[in-house]
Amino acid sequence: MTRRTCATPLARRVTVGSATVLAAGVLLTGCGLVSSEPPPPPTPKDALLAAVPGEKTPAFRFSGVDAVGRRITGAVDPTGKGMELNIAPADAEAENEAEAENEAESESENEADFSLAMSFRVVDQRSWLRVHFEDAAELNELLELPRQWMELDQSKLSNPQVYDGADIGNAGVIIRAADAVQQQADGAYTGTVDLTAGPEIAEAVAEVDVAALGEQATSIPFTAVVGSDGHLDTLTMEIPAVDEQPAAEFLVRYYDYGNAPAIASPTGDATPAPDVAYEILGE
Repeated sequence: MTRRTCATPLARRVTVGSATVLAAGVLLTGCGLVSSEPPPPPTPKDALLAAVPGEKTPAFRFSGVDAVGRRITGAVDPTGKGMELNIAPADAEAENEAEAENEAESESENEADFSLAMSFRVVDQRSWLRVHFEDAAELNELLELPRQWMELDQSKLSNPQVYDGADIGNAGVIIRAADAVQQQADGAYTGTVDLTAGPEIAEAVAEVDVAALGEQATSIPFTAVVGSDGHLDTLTMEIPAVDEQPAAEFLVRYYDYGNAPAIASPTGDATPAPDVAYEILGE
């Protein structure tokens, strides 16, 4: 659609470097046409990216399963630059069956049967760790590892644990590496992700042997769902099995927008993290 306008002389202030120049001109000497066509609608990929949590998103909860089967839950508070992350051991179904058999053969009667669960809390540039040994609570005492929140010294970490944005599940990274994004009749979005697209996606799926996937790595199927509130609900990637790497599902779910609690620094008996805490983190 267009509309007809009659132009009049226009005084313009033009700034170049530190000089300000007044210029007078005439847009048109008579009447002309000015386009008022609306902008084109966003592409499905753009619409999906717009649903990813950002720094103005209200606090929300998240859950998911990473590429090696570990269960992850927590909450993000973008306004307070806070995040809490709980990492549980991988489900037995997600473990490599051959590797599990080898471990069973080599297990001795003296070896302890336990799994490690960890929680992180981050507020801006500070972070805390809490460690729990499932089925072996006595290990905390044996290792002289406090049960309460332990504040981490960022200078002792190769990858500082600081607030780095609301999109904890790297959904935006995955979508930016996607091709052929389409919205289906049921409202879900589908497409394929190129795991070789660059360093961002490589870091997001660091535990996947991308090289072993070969050509398959350039077209990993994904599905995403956006809720009625316009926020991203779920994103799932189906990673195929190859060689000794089993098939895996990468899943992130964002939910409870506006109802999750604010994230604040731990109160009470938080303590500095001892050296053994950094050893557990691989430092």
